Amino acid sequence: MARFHVSYDETGDCQLTFENDQGELTLVSYQSVSPKQLVEDAIELVSSGAFGDATVLVDPAQRPATRGLDAPVRPAPRRAG
Repeated sequence: MARFHVSYDETGDCQLTFENDQGELTLVSYQSVSPKQLVEDAIELVSSGAFGDATVLVDPAQRPATRGLDAPVRPAPRRAG
């Protein structure tokens, strides 16, 4: 059965993946701060009928700890050259 998974990645951001009937995963969306929009997107994709009888699975786990900080630390942008 095809599934859309909404879960947290190792950096603490939310991601949306699609698992086909053969168990192959495809990353659909990533680096989302909140799972709410990803859940809505997954429901919309399932409702379109393009993915057969796919279901939506949402990871209920809390955000993983990110080095004791509230948000992941990202490096500052650098100039090219």
